[in-house]
Amino acid sequence: MSGPIISVIIPVYNAEKYLSMTLQSVQQQTFKDFEVICIDDGSSDGSMQILKHFAAADARFKIHHQSNAGGSASRNKGLGLATGRYIAFLDNDDIYHPQYLEILYHNIETYNADISCCAYLRFESEHQYQFAAEKVEACADIISTQPFEDKFVHKKKIDTLMWTKLYRREIFDDIRFDEKLPSINDILLNIEVLLKSRKAVVCRKPLIAYRIIPTSQTMKPLSEARIQEYKDLCVAICQLARRYPQYETLLRKIAARYAYGMHVDEYLQRYNPLQDAPRYNLLRNNLANLQQNGYYEPKRLSFGKQIISWAFMHQKYFLLRRKK
Repeated sequence: MSGPIISVIIPVYNAEKYLSMTLQSVQQQTFKDFEVICIDDGSSDGSMQILKHFAAADARFKIHHQSNAGGSASRNKGLGLATGRYIAFLDNDDIYHPQYLEILYHNIETYNADISCCAYLRFESEHQYQFAAEKVEACADIISTQPFEDKFVHKKKIDTLMWTKLYRREIFDDIRFDEKLPSINDILLNIEVLLKSRKAVVCRKPLIAYRIIPTSQTMKPLSEARIQEYKDLCVAICQLARRYPQYETLLRKIAARYAYGMHVDEYLQRYNPLQDAPRYNLLRNNLANLQQNGYYEPKRLSFGKQIISWAFMHQKYFLLRRKK
């Protein structure tokens, strides 16, 4: 017997509060030919009991347990177990639109694409989000035969979020999530995916709801480990030029944008360097190290960002107004 058409991979870690709603949103898909690979990443709450309940009621739900290793390792485990022709991802607290798989599958097949994408919406963690009941018509707002250039040169709306996409399985033959990047793992992976892909199709209708949780990785205070991830990401982006030398200049520009955005822009949106010296100095030293080793080149930024980058590096506080 052949396998399912789509494999949905869901890493699960201490998600009992929202997990049932997430799994129900997959179970209620209008497209039915799928498997759900749930990787329990060492949960210590009631997540496993919820998973077992779904698996007992629906054979499409498959549970695998591992000691806590993080989201990247969980997704890599799921990729190794997947049997579907296409791959989708879902976080353990987000919600699929009922037609998420139907529309993304329709587009990837219709346009013979490697990636089928959609838009997303955000909602607050305590809300019980439910999509409107009206049927959504499939659309193809962007059809790209050069996804990497269209994203990073022509600024087309092809995002770098793993859970807004359906991927052709072969894309992952030589690509995996970087386990050194537990909280920003999808950025590097999707840059690699766009480099490798020959065609992408984008439906700009929101087909997934992203839950905003104050305790999530992206909302937590900047830690030393998170700052190290920022450094590792920029190095990894530059190193992609070894496999794609024709894009070295663009990859270095992308690395500079992410280095600036994560070290400088994000910091100034959340903190005041005059009141937060330890974290500020850690970021500043991190950025200096990247620059000294050739992984951060401010000359690849706009002139205004070059000025702010210089001020950030040289502690010119009068130029570093915290953003409102």
